[in-house]
Amino acid sequence: MSVPTRVNTVITALSLTFSLAITSAAASESTLTASLIQDVEQRQAAFSQIEKQQKQIDKALGNSSTDWSQLEVLSADLTVNSASLQHLFVQGSQLDSKAKDKVWDDNIQFKAALDKMNNSFIKMDSAIQQQDKNTAKDALKQANNTCRNCHRQYRSRW
Repeated sequence: MSVPTRVNTVITALSLTFSLAITSAAASESTLTASLIQDVEQRQAAFSQIEKQQKQIDKALGNSSTDWSQLEVLSADLTVNSASLQHLFVQGSQLDSKAKDKVWDDNIQFKAALDKMNNSFIKMDSAIQQQDKNTAKDALKQANNTCRNCHRQYRSRW
């Protein structure tokens, strides 16, 4: 093979290798972006479910005749949704988010607030399993206060 032919072969091989590397990087970036968007959608859905479940539990606890089996299901689902949030605020998932940048800038404090909310829901769930209406109401109130405070600090209104 002549020198010019070998040079062309090497250049073609390098071009192909470079093109594959760019395509691979683009695909990887696309997958990462899709994953971050999915995180935002999952946490927004979890928050929506938590809000709905809190209202249902509050209403059920206010009834004179308490349906404990219904409360156990609602509480278990709410606890799962609450726990999922701890893993859905990953760095870079600010895109299309209602969360302020402070969530990521002050992540330790934010995660502590999530823990506080989650612990209140766990306490409520335990009280519901024990059919202790007053403790369940108190724990739900604590969780609601934590939600309100967290929204003031970490959620953008627009």
